[in-house]
Amino acid sequence: MTAKSEQGKSQAAEVVAGVVKKTFLLALCGIVASVALQRILQPELPFWSVPAGVLLGGALGVVNFRWLAYSVERVYLHKNSTSILSNVAAAVISVLKLSVIFIVLYVVIQYKVIHLIGLVAGLSLCFLAILWQGFGVMTGGASGE
Repeated sequence: MTAKSEQGKSQAAEVVAGVVKKTFLLALCGIVASVALQRILQPELPFWSVPAGVLLGGALGVVNFRWLAYSVERVYLHKNSTSILSNVAAAVISVLKLSVIFIVLYVVIQYKVIHLIGLVAGLSLCFLAILWQGFGVMTGGASGE
């Protein structure tokens, strides 16, 4: 491994760790807010329905982001990879990743396991954490804090 690829891996690990922490923090705030809003707007729903959706959505967002970081690391920072092999591997990994996430979302939505709005909110929280981490890296250094 070259020093450049090792540095890239450590930076990628820092970004992923920052996004996971920020998603967890936002998910906790989202769970508290969803419990309060659900009790006010739709008290007839089960107590856990919307908060579970926020939690599952945040978890799926984090898993998706970690898989993305892993595939970028393995494919593009790998020492002996060619451009054609990298592109094919990235496409295969992306299709498999999205297929797994699609299956989970299909089952959850089809069988109405959790509330759909909570799920969308949780997925959005991970996106907000990615933006938060990116703005932090742009303005404050590598850690994004």
